Amino acid sequence: MVNVPHDEAVNFRYDIVTVIQNKEITKENLKEFSAKVKENIVSNCTGDSLAITGMRGMLKVHWHADDPAEVLKVLEQFGTVLSHDVEDMKEQYEIYKAKQQQNE
Repeated sequence: MVNVPHDEAVNFRYDIVTVIQNKEITKENLKEFSAKVKENIVSNCTGDSLAITGMRGMLKVHWHADDPAEVLKVLEQFGTVLSHDVEDMKEQYEIYKAKQQQNE
Protein backbone atom coordinates (compact mmCIF):
# COMPACT_ATOMS: atom_id res chain seq x y z
CA MET A 1 0.00 0.00 0.00
CA VAL A 2 1.21 3.50 -0.86
CA ASN A 3 1.02 6.20 1.81
CA VAL A 4 0.47 9.55 0.12
CA PRO A 5 0.34 12.83 2.09
CA HIS A 6 -3.18 14.29 2.19
CA ASP A 7 -3.69 16.65 -0.79
CA GLU A 8 0.07 17.11 -1.24
CA ALA A 9 0.74 14.12 -3.48
CA VAL A 10 1.41 16.07 -6.65
CA ASN A 11 3.87 18.95 -6.76
CA PHE A 12 3.44 19.52 -10.50
CA ARG A 13 0.42 18.58 -12.55
CA TYR A 14 1.87 16.74 -15.54
CA ASP A 15 4.13 13.75 -15.99
CA ILE A 16 5.92 14.43 -19.28
CA VAL A 17 7.91 11.81 -21.18
CA THR A 18 9.56 12.83 -24.41
CA VAL A 19 11.81 10.89 -26.77
CA ILE A 20 14.04 12.94 -29.02
CA GLN A 21 16.22 11.80 -31.87
CA ASN A 22 19.50 13.45 -32.79
CA LYS A 23 22.18 11.80 -34.92
CA GLU A 24 24.81 13.85 -33.09
CA ILE A 25 24.24 11.83 -29.90
CA THR A 26 26.96 9.20 -29.72
CA LYS A 27 28.03 6.73 -27.10
CA GLU A 28 31.06 8.94 -26.47
CA ASN A 29 29.14 12.22 -25.95
CA LEU A 30 25.92 10.88 -24.42
CA LYS A 31 26.79 12.05 -20.91
CA GLU A 32 27.77 15.54 -22.11
CA PHE A 33 24.70 15.86 -24.36
CA SER A 34 22.42 14.73 -21.53
CA ALA A 35 24.02 17.29 -19.21
CA LYS A 36 23.24 20.09 -21.70
CA VAL A 37 19.62 18.97 -21.93
CA LYS A 38 19.39 18.79 -18.13
CA GLU A 39 20.87 22.27 -17.71
CA ASN A 40 18.37 23.76 -20.18
CA ILE A 41 15.34 22.05 -18.66
CA VAL A 42 16.25 23.00 -15.11
CA SER A 43 17.05 26.59 -16.16
CA ASN A 44 13.98 27.15 -18.31
CA CYS A 45 11.21 24.94 -16.92
CA THR A 46 9.77 24.79 -13.44
CA GLY A 47 9.34 21.20 -12.30
CA ASP A 48 10.91 18.19 -10.60
CA SER A 49 11.76 14.50 -10.92
CA LEU A 50 14.04 14.84 -13.94
CA ALA A 51 15.30 11.60 -15.43
CA ILE A 52 17.24 11.36 -18.68
CA THR A 53 18.28 8.14 -20.35
CA GLY A 54 19.69 7.60 -23.76
CA MET A 55 21.57 5.69 -26.34
CA ARG A 56 23.20 6.48 -29.62
CA GLY A 57 20.96 8.84 -31.53
CA MET A 58 18.22 9.11 -28.91
CA LEU A 59 17.28 10.54 -25.51
CA LYS A 60 14.28 9.85 -23.32
CA VAL A 61 13.45 12.70 -20.96
CA HIS A 62 11.06 12.44 -18.01
CA TRP A 63 10.00 15.59 -16.12
CA HIS A 64 7.13 16.70 -13.88
CA ALA A 65 5.88 20.22 -14.69
CA ASP A 66 2.79 22.39 -14.97
CA ASP A 67 3.50 23.52 -18.54
CA PRO A 68 4.16 20.66 -21.00
CA ALA A 69 4.48 23.10 -23.94
CA GLU A 70 7.35 24.86 -22.19
CA VAL A 71 9.19 21.57 -21.76
CA LEU A 72 8.57 20.55 -25.36
CA LYS A 73 9.88 23.90 -26.60
CA VAL A 74 13.17 23.35 -24.75
CA LEU A 75 13.53 19.76 -25.93
CA GLU A 76 12.86 20.63 -29.58
CA GLN A 77 16.16 22.54 -29.52
CA PHE A 78 18.00 19.25 -29.03
CA GLY A 79 16.49 17.06 -31.72
CA THR A 80 13.43 15.72 -33.47
CA VAL A 81 10.60 14.77 -31.12
CA LEU A 82 9.68 11.14 -31.80
CA SER A 83 7.10 10.88 -29.02
CA HIS A 84 5.70 13.17 -26.36
CA ASP A 85 3.37 11.74 -23.72
CA VAL A 86 1.67 13.83 -21.06
CA GLU A 87 -0.25 12.35 -18.11
CA ASP A 88 -2.33 14.41 -15.71
CA MET A 89 -1.05 13.36 -12.28
CA LYS A 90 -3.63 15.38 -10.33
CA GLU A 91 -6.39 13.54 -12.16
CA GLN A 92 -4.69 10.23 -11.45
CA TYR A 93 -4.37 11.16 -7.78
CA GLU A 94 -8.07 12.03 -7.56
CA ILE A 95 -8.92 8.61 -9.04
CA TYR A 96 -6.59 6.99 -6.51
CA LYS A 97 -8.24 8.86 -3.60
CA ALA A 98 -11.72 7.91 -4.79
CA LYS A 99 -10.75 4.23 -4.95
CA GLN A 100 -9.24 4.43 -1.47
CA GLN A 101 -12.46 5.94 -0.10
CA GLN A 102 -14.49 3.16 -1.74
CA ASN A 103 -12.31 0.56 -0.03
CA GLU A 104 -12.78 2.08 3.44
